[in-house]
Amino acid sequence: MKKFLILLLPFLMGESLFAQCVIKAELKDVIGDTAFIQIFKPDFSGYEKTDTLKVKKGKFTIKKNDSKMRLAICRVKTAEGEKRLSMYLVPGENGTVKGTTEKNVWTGSQFYKDYQALDDATDPIQEKMYEVGYSYHSQVEKGANADSLQKIIDPIYDGLKEQLHEAQMNFINTHPNSGACVTLLMGMKDAEKALNIMSTVVADSKYAYFIDFAKADIERRKIREAAQKYVEEGKMAPDFTLKSIDGTDLSLSSLRGKYVILDFWGSWCIWCIKGFPEMKTYYEKYSDRMEILGVDCSDTEEKWKAAVAKHELKWKHVYNPKDSKIPEMYAITGFPTKIVIDPEGKIVKTVVGEDPAFYTFLDELFK
Repeated sequence: MKKFLILLLPFLMGESLFAQCVIKAELKDVIGDTAFIQIFKPDFSGYEKTDTLKVKKGKFTIKKNDSKMRLAICRVKTAEGEKRLSMYLVPGENGTVKGTTEKNVWTGSQFYKDYQALDDATDPIQEKMYEVGYSYHSQVEKGANADSLQKIIDPIYDGLKEQLHEAQMNFINTHPNSGACVTLLMGMKDAEKALNIMSTVVADSKYAYFIDFAKADIERRKIREAAQKYVEEGKMAPDFTLKSIDGTDLSLSSLRGKYVILDFWGSWCIWCIKGFPEMKTYYEKYSDRMEILGVDCSDTEEKWKAAVAKHELKWKHVYNPKDSKIPEMYAITGFPTKIVIDPEGKIVKTVVGEDPAFYTFLDELFK
């Protein structure tokens, strides 16, 4: 009997780490009788599963047993179409969210109280950032000069970004033992400093997936920062070899003799997709003097191939696997990023985002 209990003990201890999280939602603008909850994989590379939830008059309940905090996306129907809400499923914590999909308030156990306090501190700034970004893209789509407008918009947007960062760091400094702090780590420029402040949270295995992701992101950022001086205009573009869409090896250096546009993109990137029609036009226009090499990032091979087929992208494509450091080697910080390389292999220009000025540059280059 004692031997049996000794053998069983590790199993019982492992099971004891699991705890249930319950989230109750009451959202006035939700319609229909069904919602969906998609739970991210532990490494955030995609969704692990999708569960169906029953909805009654905008009310539904999410339950999750786990030993680690998970990020999930809740998809619901509204009169304006499908809306998505990010939800953090924390073992042993219960939360309630009320209001609408756009404006809501969290209550419940300590994590969700802190999460609401964080939202109160940062949401007004994020709304202003959204308004500035939306105004910029709307005006560019209506014909405004992107470069001139950017000179006006960038200082405003950068100022708001700094305000947001200060608000986030202030929250971490005043709530160093709160699990809600881990929701800030993804993409945070001072993540390493934040982790040092959040020592109690970092030591709690419940937040391991978020902490591990943040640490890996810090390492990637260090590689990007070190690479900056090697990918300046006039420098030789770092060579690499990846699998092309037909499964053969394709090296960047094999394309010398023409101008090459390196296009770092992903099927998940809205602005990447929006830019394809113009890219197609310019590929046809200058295909005798340039080649486009699409470098897919953060996709599965299946999604990559499906996106290339769906959007009928006729230029060359390679798949960038998750463990590759090529985006960091090129100091990629946003998507899409287009890098123009001359026939000798030197970097001519780098453009981040879907910017009409990129196509003006190509016209001038090939005039």
